[in-house]
Amino acid sequence: MSQKELLYLEDFLGHQEYFLKHLSETKECMDDENLVKFLTKLEKKNQVLVTKFYELL
Repeated sequence: MSQKELLYLEDFLGHQEYFLKHLSETKECMDDENLVKFLTKLEKKNQVLVTKFYELL
């Protein structure tokens, strides 16, 4: 794998971590139960995506 490809992978994983962190923080601020459920689903789907991505590596 080239250096450039590794940088792309690092970038992707960094963006995912950032997104998951802010999803979690946003979810804590929500009062609407439907929005909390939606964000929880989104958080789980993205966590699965990151896990599968690590498995591929």
